[in-house]
Amino acid sequence: MFPLLPFAAGVLAGAVALRLMKADKAKAGLEKAQDRLRDATVSSLEAIEQASARARQRLAGAAAEAAEPGAAEPEAPAAKADAAEDTPAAKAPARRAPRKAAPRAPKAAAKPAARPAGDEPAQE
Repeated sequence: MFPLLPFAAGVLAGAVALRLMKADKAKAGLEKAQDRLRDATVSSLEAIEQASARARQRLAGAAAEAAEPGAAEPEAPAAKADAAEDTPAAKAPARRAPRKAAPRAPKAAAKPAARPAGDEPAQE
């Protein structure tokens, strides 16, 4: 008889849940949540699309400049050397100091060796 009680409670809970799902209030809440989720997804996808379009434009511009080296005005060799020294890309990157080693934990003292059973000291 006891196994029937949890079964009956589950059936009753299921029936109540079905009635709540069919109610207009629950449907309205679910539709509202679905709309919010859809709007958030659309806005994030639009942001990703805009960011990729900007990156595509930058890359296309850099590729066009690299493809047409004759279009730029020729400069004197000394001016090119001065400009190369001033650019941050030409400078050697600064190196950080190496990390300090973490202090090691002291090792535990070794356990004393076990004595054979016959060598125990006599207690008085």
